[in-house]
Amino acid sequence: MKKTVTCTVCPNGCEIEVDYTTREDAALMGYGCKRGIAYAIDECFEPKRTFTSSVKITGSDRRMMPVRTTAPIPKDLLIKAAQAINSVTLEAPVKCGQVIDDDFLGTKVKLVTTLTLERGDAQ
Repeated sequence: MKKTVTCTVCPNGCEIEVDYTTREDAALMGYGCKRGIAYAIDECFEPKRTFTSSVKITGSDRRMMPVRTTAPIPKDLLIKAAQAINSVTLEAPVKCGQVIDDDFLGTKVKLVTTLTLERGDAQ
């Protein structure tokens, strides 16, 4: 199978061509660094994305609080992740980087807030 992957590890955005049947026999062309090799292989066999969204918050003038995972999670869990956070409601005050879940969806990745809100703070 052939796949073209645009690497997002650094600003170069290398277009990496991957010709593969298995992880072990993958042939790559167009990468600019070793990190690009690892990224392209992972993208073909275990694609991951950083999950970003919003959860409800009470005790603040805002209704929603932005959140994200601290590392990428398997791409096939993104819909499940969106469904899982529907039941999350935080209470102000909340600090940026506050951990909501230490092991989000069993991935060993944390789900954290990305904004500081004091009680009643509209920011």
